[in-house]
Amino acid sequence: MEKLGNDLASTENSEKSLLLASNEKKSSKWGPVSQLIILAVVFMLSNAPVASILNLEGILNPEIGLYGLMCNFGGCTLSLVTSPIISRYAGAKGSVVLGSMSQIVFIAAHFYVQPYILLPVAFLSGIFFANGMITSNVYITALAVDYAKITKKPLHHVMGFFNGLFSTIFTTNFIWANLISSLVLTTEEMDNRTESSEFGNLSELCGPSFCPWEDVTGTHIREPEQYIVYILLGSYIGLICIACCVTLLLLKNIHPTSGDALHGARDFCNSVLNLLWKKKLVLIVPLLVTAGLGQEFIATEFTKAFVSCVIGVNYNGWSMICYSAGRSIGNAVIGRLIKFTGLPAMCVFATCINSACLASMLALDPADIIIEYHFFVPAAWGVADAVWLTQTMAFIGHTFPDEKWPAFAAARTSNYLSSTVIYALSNSLCLDAKIYLVFGSVGLSLCSFMTFILIPKIKRT
Repeated sequence: MEKLGNDLASTENSEKSLLLASNEKKSSKWGPVSQLIILAVVFMLSNAPVASILNLEGILNPEIGLYGLMCNFGGCTLSLVTSPIISRYAGAKGSVVLGSMSQIVFIAAHFYVQPYILLPVAFLSGIFFANGMITSNVYITALAVDYAKITKKPLHHVMGFFNGLFSTIFTTNFIWANLISSLVLTTEEMDNRTESSEFGNLSELCGPSFCPWEDVTGTHIREPEQYIVYILLGSYIGLICIACCVTLLLLKNIHPTSGDALHGARDFCNSVLNLLWKKKLVLIVPLLVTAGLGQEFIATEFTKAFVSCVIGVNYNGWSMICYSAGRSIGNAVIGRLIKFTGLPAMCVFATCINSACLASMLALDPADIIIEYHFFVPAAWGVADAVWLTQTMAFIGHTFPDEKWPAFAAARTSNYLSSTVIYALSNSLCLDAKIYLVFGSVGLSLCSFMTFILIPKIKRT
């Protein structure tokens, strides 16, 4: 009787174990997806203010604003050295929190804009911000690897899907922050000031002829009232605070693998150099340089020389909302198409889009351009950026899954370095020179990536 009871108890326990295992297996499939969505929402909220500041800094603070962005991205370039140290002590989740908190400090520095406050704060903020962005790519790769193991799907397909889903949500940061800025800046007082102004020859002052040192009194560029700026900054800080709360409450921590080499800055840098030269990551770097140049160009230079100059600063936000919409659509569609076409074909597609947009900027007269042009170009550019940044990051994650931390550190550093350089040159070059600079970067990226793809094929033959 006792034996029969034990057998029944054993059978019952076995059934419970199988049921629990089945439930765990069923729920674990959606575990990585749910964490990916939480991660995307966190970065969407925390990065929204900076995405809006990119197209407003040169207008709100014309003397030192762009130098503040230069220092911010200059701090980001140090992530190659600082990332292993911060990540080792703070962990992945802690790095995300620190990145968000640094954004709060950076935005708060704009309440009292002085060079000795804004520039060092921007630099230090950039260090933690970049580490947070590197961590986001590590999160995506780790979650994609888990999902691929559970579902038995090819990793490169999952990487494309996960990066596409993350970026589709993440790039809506341009929508929320720029929607706030557009609504706040579109006031009756500013509209009256604009309508009562007398304008000069916009063909000579705006578009490719725009030069930062020229007098802009004959254009639509106007600085908003200070109280409006304070409302804007307060709204931005509120968004980032929400992101910090979501991170602390819902986001789970992940741990680095041995290949991530987080045990020391020296070993970490050696891993990066090994990836760059021996594994030819250096040939993928130009794609990320183009991504950095392109995003800065459309968010800062295009909005100032075309949008603010021709139709007014209160349209900057709407223009960047179109960029975000284009990039989100591009991420969703290209993330699915790329498994049929491959990344090389998509790079050709992105090159054609960028070239068409840049050529139109040189060829068209800004005074005669229809108003829809100022929204169509950012939307098209966003589709191209979905390739240069999102799918390139997915490609890196698939190619170097066991060395994701150093690989993404090198990738993000090159991306931020290009932004630092163009912000440093922003007040020294007219827009036409910047257009040719981006043209060259796009062409170099396509040639460099094709070389990366062809080298293994040549070696096999």
